[in-house]
Parts: sequence; structure tokens; C-alpha cells
Amino acid sequence: MTNRPADAVPPELSSGILGALDVGVMVLDSRRCVRLWSAWMARATGRPVDEAVGRNFLDLFPEARDSRIDLAVGDALATGAPAVLSHTLNRHLLGLTRPNGQPMVHSTTVRRLDPGAPEEGPLCLVQVVDVTPAAERDRQLRERREARYRAVVDTARDAIVTTDVAGTIQWLNRAAERGFGYTTDEAVGQPISLILGEDAGRWLTPPGPADEGSCEVTGRRRSGDAVALELSLARWMVEGSGSITGILRDITERRRVQHELQRALEQKSLLLREVNHRVKNSLHLVSSLLQLQLRGLSDPELRHQVQDAIGRIQAIAQVHSRLYQTERFETVELATYLEALCDDLVSASGDSAAFRLRVEADPVELPIDTAVPLGLIANELITNAIKHGGDRPLEVVLSLKRDAGRLLFTVSDTGPGLPPDFTLEATRSLGMRIVTTLSRQIGGALEVLPAARGASFRVAIPLAEAGVPEPAGA
Repeated sequence: MTNRPADAVPPELSSGILGALDVGVMVLDSRRCVRLWSAWMARATGRPVDEAVGRNFLDLFPEARDSRIDLAVGDALATGAPAVLSHTLNRHLLGLTRPNGQPMVHSTTVRRLDPGAPEEGPLCLVQVVDVTPAAERDRQLRERREARYRAVVDTARDAIVTTDVAGTIQWLNRAAERGFGYTTDEAVGQPISLILGEDAGRWLTPPGPADEGSCEVTGRRRSGDAVALELSLARWMVEGSGSITGILRDITERRRVQHELQRALEQKSLLLREVNHRVKNSLHLVSSLLQLQLRGLSDPELRHQVQDAIGRIQAIAQVHSRLYQTERFETVELATYLEALCDDLVSASGDSAAFRLRVEADPVELPIDTAVPLGLIANELITNAIKHGGDRPLEVVLSLKRDAGRLLFTVSDTGPGLPPDFTLEATRSLGMRIVTTLSRQIGGALEVLPAARGASFRVAIPLAEAGVPEPAGA
């Protein structure tokens, strides 16, 4: 009678336990010959125990030669490294079948066993688990998810195309079939250049930081017609395999509308330029007629009045002249306009040595509704300074500055100055009444500044009233 420890499991019970396990078990020796073959393995392979034990592992599973399990067994015997071979990458590694004859999806675990007697050498334990039901559930869930995904993408109005990383078409939705004229069967396996032509490189080139979002490309329909597209790409990985999915939106109509809007804008710009040109010419014509009228007048007072009217008309004409010469028709760069206005006044005076006009202005773009009144104000104040400047040389300085949310427009001269009793409210001068009225019209406040010599007038306009945006950080 064989002696064994009181707590040891009898061999017949061990065999029963092994046969009851719902996993396959086999033990290989150092020569990869089967030393243990469970009943589960016998059922899954159709090879009974007495037929399998003693045979080489690769004789029983010739399809496993040089496979991942063959390498795992070798590593376990040589180094003791264990391995878990998941069914996701090795669905039918050993060619096992279920009782109903269905191929078995299985996961395999390989680990080393070291028996008590060193002379026997290491053993290798291989456990096999049937995961077919779980894999089937996963497949059904995946198919349901894919069905919902396809239902969404197939009803999308934009074309959706998926390729591998080499640009070979793997799938496309119905919108892509309709848009490009190819069925899925015709397109799958073809390069992406089938529908993108020369722009296929935009599909394959990984986007840089400047290419985030979408880009515009030109596609090609089966008929050969070109189609303008907006392309958005996504690169993704599944089970180690890369894919590229692109959404291609037809923007042919958008481009047509943009082209028409651009043409309309160009026509509007041309029309506005022509309008400004004609207004300028009309004002110059009125000015010329008044110049002719001026020649026939002998009364000095009448001559002054007509000359003042000519100056006002020319100040307005100068604005339209500036608008005609630029691409902007809503605003005027005031510093340049004031310099041109001063040049006109010097030319009109006929005596440039008698006075000097100087402009000190910050670059400011003003709407025409503000620029014209300021031009007229400058014209009136400069004309008055010249008229009352006396015999000595006169200097007139125009200043335009931003200050604390306001636009400060100042006209100063070195003339004899204002009468001691002068007030803006009591003045009866037409020119000063015009200056006061125009200042109020543009939301400004007119004031007389103290001056050691000559006169100084300032119009303070809030930037919002002047139509000038506040500087950044103000």
C-alpha cells in the first residue's frame, strides 16, 4: 500500500477534479511532449487521453508551429516567462471546436511548472478557456453599435469616407456615393485620389498646428466634374491598425455666393468711388462758378463773403477727393486730410510767405460725418486767423490728439488775439456761429483756451461720439 500524506488528494479524485474543470489543461515536458491531457482537451480536439499523452505538442497542433503559442511555450520552458494570449488577437489559435461543431474562440495562458525532481526538467502548463459566448456577445454588441453608427452616418448630408493610413478607401456613406457617383463596391480598395484627384496629398499628410480644423480642396466626380469641398479629417487606431476618416462638405454653392458677393462688393466700391468723384467735380464746378462771380464784385464785404463760401465748398470737396483716392469710403484719415486742406488754403491765398500752416495730428480714422464738420471748423478758424492776422508773419497750428477717452482738435494762431470782451455766446460772426453749430453737431464742446499770444480754440469730442474705437487696454 502506497503511503501518502493524510491531507493529500487521492489520484482518482485529482483526475475527477481535473475532468470537472471548465477549462482545458495540458502539461508539456521539456521536449514539448504531452504529459497531461484533460478530458476537456479531449472533447475540444477529438483526441482521447491515451492518444494524446506522449505525443509532441506540434504533432497534435501542426497549425501552431512558429505561432505565438509555440513561442510562448519555448519562452516558458527556457526562461520561465508566463504569457497570456488573448482571443482578441488569437481567436482560433489551436483549432479547437465546441460540442456543436462550431469553431471555438479561446484565450490561452502559458506558464512554467518546476517539479520537485530537478532531473525531470521543467514542465509547461497550458490552460485554455472557451470564450466563444462572450466573444459572440461582444460581436453582437459591436454590430448593434456599428448599425447605429451606420444609421447616423448614412443619413448624414455630408460625404464621409474612411481609408487606411495608405489612403486606400475602406468605406463610404450614401452621401459620398451620391456626391461622387461611385458605389461602395466600386470605391472600396481604390486610392483616395479617385475622389480627390491632385488634392489627395491633403488627405495623407498629417496636419500641422496651422492646419487644425478644416481645409478646402477640390474633388472629382465620376463624371469628371470638379466639386469644391471643405475637408475635415480624423486619424484613429483600432487593434493596432490605423485609419483616416474624412468629412467632405460640398461648398460649391458657398463659393458661388462668395464670388457673387465679391463681385457685388467690387461694383459697390466702383459706384461709391464714382459718386465721390462726381460730388467732388460738382463742388469744384460750384467753386469755379463762384470764382467767376468773385471777379465781378467790387464790394470788399461781398468779396469776403463769397471767398468764405468758396473755402467752405473746397473743404467739403477735399473730403470727397480723399475718399475717391482710397479704398475706404466710410472713413477719412484726418491728419492727411488736414494737411491737404492747409495746402489748398495756402494756394488760395496767393501769398504763402505771409503765413505758415502746420499740422500736428495723431493718425485717426474718422467717419465722413465727423471728418466733414471738422474740416469746415478748421477752414473757418484758419480763414479767420489769416483774415485778422495783421501785417507780421502768422503761424497757424492744427493739433489732433487722443486724451482720456476724448479727441482734442485744436487750432491755434500767433495773430493779434481775440477782443477782451469776446465770448462764444455773444459773437455775431457767421464763421464763429458755424464753428459753434458744427461742434455741437458732432457731439463736441467748443472752448477758447488761454493763450499768451494769438488765439486758441479747442473742440473736445468723446471718442464714442467721434466714431473712434477706444484703444486696446484703455
